[in-house]
Parts: sequence; C-alpha cells; structure tokens
Amino acid sequence: MLQTDIIPYVKIAVALFVLVNPLEGIPMFMARSRHLDAAGRLRTARTAAIAVTIIMLVAFYLGRALLAGFGISIGAFMIAGGVLIFLIGVSMVFGTTTGAPADADGAGANFAIVPLAIPLLAGPGVISGAIVYATKGPRGVGCTPVDDLILTGIILAVGLATWIALRAANPLRRLLGDTGIDVSTRISGLIVAAIAVEMIHNGLVDLFPALATVPVS
Repeated sequence: MLQTDIIPYVKIAVALFVLVNPLEGIPMFMARSRHLDAAGRLRTARTAAIAVTIIMLVAFYLGRALLAGFGISIGAFMIAGGVLIFLIGVSMVFGTTTGAPADADGAGANFAIVPLAIPLLAGPGVISGAIVYATKGPRGVGCTPVDDLILTGIILAVGLATWIALRAANPLRRLLGDTGIDVSTRISGLIVAAIAVEMIHNGLVDLFPALATVPVS
C-alpha cells in the first residue's frame, strides 16, 4: 500500500524534472557566462536555480490566479517565451552572446533570471504543469495539506537538481576550452532555436486547436 501511495508523487517528481530539464540550460549558461570568473559563475548558477524554484512555487500556489488575473493563456505564454528563446538561439549561432567583461557581473545576474530561469528552464510547460498538479493533486482529486507539503518538497528537490546541473558547466568549461565552447555554443544554438520553434508550435496549437488536425503534406 505504501508503494502505491508513493507512485503518484514519483511520477510528478519525474515529470517536473523532465519539464525543467536542467541539462538544457547548460549550453546557454556556458555561452553567456564565459566572461565571468569562477565565483561569478557560481553566483549565476545559484541565482538561476533559486529563480527556477521560486517560479515553480509561485506557479504551484498562485499560478492559475495570476494568469487569469492578467488574462494570459498558456498558449500566449508559450509563444512569447518561444520567440525570446529563438532570438537567444540565433545569437548563440552567430556568436553575439558575449558581453564586455566590465559588465559581466551585472549581465550574469540578469541572464540568470531571464532568459535562463524563465522561459528556458521554468517555461510555460513547467508553469502549466505546476498549476495542473496544484489543481488536480497527485491522484486527480485535489491537493490535501499533506500533498501540498510533499509537492513543495519535490519542487525544492528539482530546484536543487537545477543548481547541480549548472554547476557541472564549470568542469565542462575546463574540459572543452575556449575553442570547444565556441563550437558547442553554436551547435547548441541550433538546438535552443529548435526548442523555441517547438514551443511556439505548441503555443499556436493551444490557441488554435484546429492546427493540430491540419495534415502534413
């Protein structure tokens, strides 16, 4: 019986981790933090992980009310986030993501939250997922106070995993060197752009469900 009770929580933990996908943020983190020193990169990783955690907690407890209050649909949020990520991907491909070292600390703090934490890591999928779990609960019948406590712990664990993944960028940086980072950044830019196109597509389908039934020639 205990194992049966745990399974729904395990599924939610796996789903949130996959939605956040901390490894997805490593290429952008490496590209945008290249002018920071080691301490600056650690601060940036910590800021991004804290931001991701706060975004998930806000979405879990207040997300539905906030979106409804501003009249914003998940589809619209997906499209806006997708456009922003696409522009970042293009800049990575063409090597325009670097900044002046003098402004590196401020730039690191800025990009740690936007666009790294949101919308790349804690994007529309994560926000909508947190809202759904807050509404339906682990068993589809709503959340009890115990459910809220356990799901909050799961969100904190996913935030910790995000911090660990971003910290792993430092060993990768030492392994690849500047040339390796340049090559991986441009390749990763294509991947980031593809992620953005998929996000925009999902947003359009959410706003216009008929698009999901359009045959592909």
